[in-house]
Amino acid sequence: MAASLKPVTTGLPVNLREIRKGVMANGVIDCENLLALVNDPQEVENAAKRAQKAAQPISEYARMRSDIQRLIGTASSKKAKNIGEYADYIAAGLRGDHGDGWSLPQITLWSPRPLVISEDGWSALPIKDGLFALDSETQVTAWHRIKASPVAFDLDADFDFGAIPLSFEIFHGISVIAARQIFHDRNLKGVPVDKSLAMSMDGRDFGTTVTRKLMESLKVPAGETTTPLSSLILMGKRQVSEKAVEWMTLSVLRTLISTAMLGKAGIHAASTGIEHEDIPADDEGFRPDKAVVQREVMETVGAFLQENAALFHSKTAITAPAVVAGLGATMNRAMSWSAYPLPDGLTLDRLLEGIHWEREAKYWGGVAAKVNDRGVVSWAGGARDSGHKVYDALNHPESGAGKQIRGRF
Repeated sequence: MAASLKPVTTGLPVNLREIRKGVMANGVIDCENLLALVNDPQEVENAAKRAQKAAQPISEYARMRSDIQRLIGTASSKKAKNIGEYADYIAAGLRGDHGDGWSLPQITLWSPRPLVISEDGWSALPIKDGLFALDSETQVTAWHRIKASPVAFDLDADFDFGAIPLSFEIFHGISVIAARQIFHDRNLKGVPVDKSLAMSMDGRDFGTTVTRKLMESLKVPAGETTTPLSSLILMGKRQVSEKAVEWMTLSVLRTLISTAMLGKAGIHAASTGIEHEDIPADDEGFRPDKAVVQREVMETVGAFLQENAALFHSKTAITAPAVVAGLGATMNRAMSWSAYPLPDGLTLDRLLEGIHWEREAKYWGGVAAKVNDRGVVSWAGGARDSGHKVYDALNHPESGAGKQIRGRF
């Protein structure tokens, strides 16, 4: 049991604040020393693979790490890909690319041996194979990668990692079972943030930038007057209640903008980052300027929202995420860079003529909504689930689904 291990009495001096006496404390350490104390998880894993291949036992450190952590795995694994993306994000922050708008979560460490913490907070961290990244291992691995080759991340070869302070918490003297439980609780007990919601808060994302500019600049009809679009967009939540005044969430509005930018490809890109470079170039490699994309999208989407405000106020099918996605992808056909432009003489208004936007199964069942055996209609599916079906129905009036949503049974 970890509780019977010899306490750490010598090592790197640190000042700690005890949060749970004899169990957990927190403090600050410079990056240089952190990376000297905590082994590179990728190298630990690689060394274990080499040992197994040579029919040799893996190190005790590797064995204990595997007890409390997910393996990184192959280069194509999700965790391995996250490490590369995290390293790029950290390096960009170090270069100043993000300004003040970036952050790193506190690193969580585990020392199987108990620490001795004096009354004034001084303690020592074990130096050799004594610390594990209990949580934030992806961040620790990313730091190791940057440290190994700073030039590859556009940092100076002699970049001073000792000048970078990092916040950490350390659990000490607890068993492997307790450490594993903490890993479980940290990764599974928290409520995961909806990916689309998170993307809608990214101020560096092109799709989010245009979405917010439209919100802040557009006014739409509301009875005898007009109201800012921003007052009709729900912020920070995943769903709009039936009786709410808001039309849709910020993430759904971003889906409308993303699909208007990218067409059908935007249906799946709605929950990922969008850069100007994602706008498809034509056969000659020409891509419209960022300002052109922003202007055309804001004009087209803005005009549609103003002209059809009553449909949005009434919470018709037009506000369902899947319908919004298919509608935005259809709007893309009116953009100058569209890969599937509207035929000459056909306008967006003409294409959408005759569509029944009422939330009724006879129009939208099997397209954007699901209908159970009792005839109850569910609109729970998201943009990715049914966005393509909606797009096909909107753009092919003579198809079965196209006739259905137009009431031509």
